[in-house]
Amino acid sequence: MAAQDAKVTSVLDVPEFVRDWEISKQFTLDVANAMPTGLYTFKPAPEEMTFGEQINHIAIANAYRFNHITGAKTPFAIDLKNPPASDKGSALKLLEQSFDYVLQVLPNLTNEQLKRTFHVPSWKARPDPDGRAMILNMFVHTAHHRAQCEVYLRAKGIKPPDYTF
Repeated sequence: MAAQDAKVTSVLDVPEFVRDWEISKQFTLDVANAMPTGLYTFKPAPEEMTFGEQINHIAIANAYRFNHITGAKTPFAIDLKNPPASDKGSALKLLEQSFDYVLQVLPNLTNEQLKRTFHVPSWKARPDPDGRAMILNMFVHTAHHRAQCEVYLRAKGIKPPDYTF
């Protein structure tokens, strides 16, 4: 078990990961700010989310999962059945609040929270992740949707911010 714990610890060093989330916050805000206000309703295909909905999705998913792990009160109400406004001003505010929340709770995660198993049926490949896997997944999830937003920018002839890490 000790070898496994050492391996898990080496995959995620929380203080170092806080810096990664700080970088992700700024990069994601830069991408979100690059889209003009009037294009937050743009979506490249009918089945896709609008740009503003993508930004809200990042914000809500991060707050939701970090609340799931920590139980810490989120900075905004999360109602998955009634999404918030997705205009640029509202979406940017939600995104910033969400990242600030993550950066507030992340450094205070306990080993118990990181090792605890959670049940997430929608995660088909790994429906019972531990806390470490959940926060790594949320980092990847943020990158996935941020990249989609970059494609939306390109589709409108807007150069996305340069990759930052």
